[in-house]
Amino acid sequence: MWKNKKNWTLLATAIAGLGIGFGTLSTSAQADEAAKMVDVSQKKVLEGYWHNWKSAGHDGYKQGTSAEIKLSQVNPAYNVVPVAFMKSDGTNRIPTFKPYKETDQEFRQEVGALNKQNRSVLIALGGADAHIQLKKGDEQALAQEIMRLVSVYGFDGLDIDLEQGAITAGDNQTVLPAALKIVKDHYRAEGKNFVITMAPEFPNMKVGLPYAQYIQDLEGYYDYVSPQLYNQGGDGVWVDEISAWISQNNDARKADFLYYMADSMIHGSRTFVQVPADKLVLGLPANRDAAGSGYVEDPQAVLTALDRLKAAGNPVKGLMTWSANWDVAHDASGKAYNNEFANRYGKITQAQ
Repeated sequence: MWKNKKNWTLLATAIAGLGIGFGTLSTSAQADEAAKMVDVSQKKVLEGYWHNWKSAGHDGYKQGTSAEIKLSQVNPAYNVVPVAFMKSDGTNRIPTFKPYKETDQEFRQEVGALNKQNRSVLIALGGADAHIQLKKGDEQALAQEIMRLVSVYGFDGLDIDLEQGAITAGDNQTVLPAALKIVKDHYRAEGKNFVITMAPEFPNMKVGLPYAQYIQDLEGYYDYVSPQLYNQGGDGVWVDEISAWISQNNDARKADFLYYMADSMIHGSRTFVQVPADKLVLGLPANRDAAGSGYVEDPQAVLTALDRLKAAGNPVKGLMTWSANWDVAHDASGKAYNNEFANRYGKITQAQ
């Protein structure tokens, strides 16, 4: 990603000067498939997360077992693949990433395999159990570490996946957006689009709540937001027009739930923060093992909601799932999930 060896050496020197021990850095940019920064700004997306850890077995909500697959084995239907996760390593405050199994070069080749297919690979920051607590003054160090990961592994962008206490921990709300602006501007100067996405739990997307600051501060910088429309039980949205509360766990009204949640965000109504339709991706679990609630029994409910949004002049950017690994996993009885999510919704990326 760096234009010459001198620039990369300067970055490595700057990082070393900050006292951040990230291991041995490569001192030369690599001209390979992973060097391509795949842009998703004009695409419909089907996004599926990839697990950077060994499957523990019986790790699902229904005691199913997640699949352990290589990044290059992620179903081709997923044209955006966030790698989970970049997080603090317990030694340094600045979060980082390391492949759990492969060497740096082997993992870079995996990223390159997807980039060659014009599929974008992001690094997801956070996760449900991640403790990330940045402090004012960390902006440049965080930006440099993100750019180092881009240079080493070939990542095409970053997904903000902060949850629970990490949303407001330390100075995360100001440091993270500031660092990402530095990174985005750096690659913009090179004629590239460093992808910035967010995956908030949908109740956190209300006006006045802490997560709103990330969306507002990254206005003009983020590529899309993919709210997690799962794991929230009876939470939902009140719709005056039909005088009804529609909850996330109401399977009978799933099409209404998805439609009105998206409509609320698109228009910044019903207490939700505004996210334009062309920057909104709806997040759903791959199956019942992937989330405690929110699995869609009938795929027609999703397709109906998408059609209604399109008919209203507000077609959304796509769908996200947790996760590509769960999509090829098996349930507690050993029955394969067999790419259900990718097979159900893969064609949406072809829609205009």
